[in-house]
Amino acid sequence: MQGEIASLSSQLEEARDEAELNLLMLQQVQEELEFYFVAHQQQEQLLQKQAQQLARAEALIQALLERLG
Repeated sequence: MQGEIASLSSQLEEARDEAELNLLMLQQVQEELEFYFVAHQQQEQLLQKQAQQLARAEALIQALLERLG
């Protein structure tokens, strides 16, 4: 009986250690996902600004061509 209790205690301790390690890994993955999510948002904003600048440049070129033509 005592040996069985010791075995179960050992298994419980191993399960706790494994759960703690899994939690730490999940936290690390969450931090990485948040980092890449923010980076993606920043890139999307930059792409939108570039698209706006391109549209403005095209409009200015078109207006200049109409003036010259």
